[in-house]
Amino acid sequence: MLWKKILILSALWAWVARCAFAAECGNRPAKAINLDLWSTRSLLSSDKQWRFISIGPNSSDQAAMLYIQNRHSSQKWKVGSIERDGTAFWSEDSKRVFLRDEYAADDTKIRVFDVTGLVPKEIKGLDNRLRRAIFARIPENETTLWLYYPQVCFAANDSSTIIVVADVPLVRKRGNSEGRDFSVKLTVDLISFQIVIAAPEAPKFP
Repeated sequence: MLWKKILILSALWAWVARCAFAAECGNRPAKAINLDLWSTRSLLSSDKQWRFISIGPNSSDQAAMLYIQNRHSSQKWKVGSIERDGTAFWSEDSKRVFLRDEYAADDTKIRVFDVTGLVPKEIKGLDNRLRRAIFARIPENETTLWLYYPQVCFAANDSSTIIVVADVPLVRKRGNSEGRDFSVKLTVDLISFQIVIAAPEAPKFP
């Protein structure tokens, strides 16, 4: 039946896309922690020199504070906060921390913290540049239902490059519409902010 063929092709296309994405990422899956407002969690870098810490306030009215600590000196720097929840993981070379900040039920920020300088700091302007690149691919007569990044990683052997897949389903601005799936893969150089975009094509069914 036609609908069975469509389901099979959809699953095959998704599997191929996941394999292609994984090939561009690091050699082993990054250990990650889930952050929220109700708990305090931390994650060591691969070289054991740094610790990323989230301290939850146990209250939905306050933000969880984020810190990066040098384990040798015990010095700790505040690097921001999260308003809801998120996921964090270190790069394999322990130079950067990736944070998927899910600050709203239908919206997500991409944040990266760098520990290669004298003081750990967040790479400013990254999320805004990603959004501009994504929204530039959206037709003027359509708008997004939500923005989420289901696949994120540092590039293999290169923590100065991140690869993200943005899930941005679209709906027409005017008139009734059920919406349509739309995803964009972005490769971002964290030093130059150069962004390379590849929009996966949906399979064409008979």
